[in-house]
Amino acid sequence: MQAVIKARGLNKSYGSKRVLDNINLDLMPGRILGLIGPNGAGKTTLLKTILGLAPAQGELSVLGLNPHTQRTQMLTEISFIADTAILPRWLKVKEALVYLEGVHPRFCPSQSGIIFYSARK
Repeated sequence: MQAVIKARGLNKSYGSKRVLDNINLDLMPGRILGLIGPNGAGKTTLLKTILGLAPAQGELSVLGLNPHTQRTQMLTEISFIADTAILPRWLKVKEALVYLEGVHPRFCPSQSGIIFYSARK
């Protein structure tokens, strides 16, 4: 069974501060990984690296793909939605789902189990 995420010797520094220090990781299918640590510990940097948004030294594969050179292909198989509020506050849920459908090619609201209900008549 191939690891969903495989990292070997990931290192990343911002100036003199090392935020990823020789990270080795094998995340197998069906497993859940939680990243816990104080601000500045490297959690976001690791996620950005996995998504191909931040370069790091070392070896990394996601679904057998290199997230930096094969990012477009990788994103046809995965999606990531940050927990920070980056969408406008006035955006309705239905509009956000339409937006996500355009951003993430494999996202399909009708298959997500989301049911739209309106109390308006």
